[in-house]
Amino acid sequence: MPSPREPGSCFRKTVSGQRRMKINLSALRPVEITDRNLFESRLAALGSQSCECSFANLFMYQQPYGIEFVEVGKRIVVYERHQRAIHYPIGPWTGPEELREISLAFSEAGLTDGGIYDVPEEFLDKHPDCDRFFELEFDEGAIDYLYSIEKIATFSGPKLRKKHNLVKQFQTNWPYAMVRRITGEELPTVAKLATDLNSRLEPCEFLEEEALAMDRAWKNFDTLELGGIILYAEPGYPAGFSVYSNLTGADTVDVHFEKADHTVKGVPQTLTWQLAIALRGKAKFMNREQDMNEESLRHAKRSLDPERFFKRYFLRTIAE
Repeated sequence: MPSPREPGSCFRKTVSGQRRMKINLSALRPVEITDRNLFESRLAALGSQSCECSFANLFMYQQPYGIEFVEVGKRIVVYERHQRAIHYPIGPWTGPEELREISLAFSEAGLTDGGIYDVPEEFLDKHPDCDRFFELEFDEGAIDYLYSIEKIATFSGPKLRKKHNLVKQFQTNWPYAMVRRITGEELPTVAKLATDLNSRLEPCEFLEEEALAMDRAWKNFDTLELGGIILYAEPGYPAGFSVYSNLTGADTVDVHFEKADHTVKGVPQTLTWQLAIALRGKAKFMNREQDMNEESLRHAKRSLDPERFFKRYFLRTIAE
């Protein structure tokens, strides 16, 4: 456990005489762009492949999810005010006893009902007896899909060879297609394309949240060190884009946004292939995030032949 002198935490005694962690929850504050270096240093210690362990995601979705954080010793505890839950701490690995103490501090302050999100499967492997402290919940729709960049770039395997056929059809039908790296010059085109493509979809809360996140992405593209490509079916006809960032401490990039014009056959497959080519040699894996139990999205993600999954659990602290 952190020393009582470490910032953001101290201990008090319970009636039974046991030490109880007390966190300065008045220090909770929204994630701001100026917090990037602080987060990156803690993320490097954890080295998670989770899309939730991305400063870009935490910053971009801060407003719609009410994301705040507080430092607890050498760790950062992320708090989602709208979901009334904390995330598994960012920094050196946190054991079950200390995790329970952190959770209880938030619960006793009336901020959560004991919920802890984004708990890695590795935590359960390290601590098989953690059910002494927590009830475990698992949602298949919350799994992150991780893909081999090399396999997608080379269409390795029978599933990906089918994608190659669609790419070849696109190349035949659109001989003047081109791919450009997203720069400040391309950002207005990307932003307009995102708005146009989303306008074709049924309005929903997710699209509203995504619109807020993308607005932050476009305004802070370079500061967040985002990267991406835009695919033109022909000059003047943008047909899709992908935006990503590196997950600190992991050999993985996280794909934050990917939009494709599905009226043009082969665009989604060509876009994914071109992104893999652009990332080849820069990372080993591509995290394309969750399917949220949406059947069509699940089918699309599995058809890309995922290499592995990041399985996250939701823990609920057992009251004393």
